[in-house]
Amino acid sequence: MLVLGLTACAPEPEPTPTPTATGFASEAEAFAAAEETYRAYVEALNQVDLSDPDTFEAVYAWTTGEANAAARESFSQMHANGWTVGGESTPTVVEARAGEDAHEVEVAVCVDVSEVTLVDPSNESVVSPDRPDIQSMALGMAPADTATGWSIALITGRDGEPVCT
Repeated sequence: MLVLGLTACAPEPEPTPTPTATGFASEAEAFAAAEETYRAYVEALNQVDLSDPDTFEAVYAWTTGEANAAARESFSQMHANGWTVGGESTPTVVEARAGEDAHEVEVAVCVDVSEVTLVDPSNESVVSPDRPDIQSMALGMAPADTATGWSIALITGRDGEPVCT
């Protein structure tokens, strides 16, 4: 009976914050890391030299799954075609959002590609004249062993928010 009295009066342990499934202490921290991941990915893209496949590795390090497979296929083809890329992509809007599942993060981006050129060996542009200067994309993020804790698993075109102008 004494034991019951002691346990009944014991204070409840303080609840501890529950980290997200990806290991972040809060949604805000996960979103900030997702944005940082995208910016690092764009920085890696801006350093690609299509004549030097070693420069592709930094992009591959920020991608996984479908996004990684697409990057590998695209860079391999452009390298084989002897194309040259110039200029830089510049993010204009980066908004991290909760994905469909509570443990997912999506990043909606607008990126200015107006300065990016892509030419074939005869120095003719292979960029579609219909390419918009500002592109809207959605990125699906996946937990990863990167400096930010995320990698980009999927990149798709995006309609809706954010509106890119």
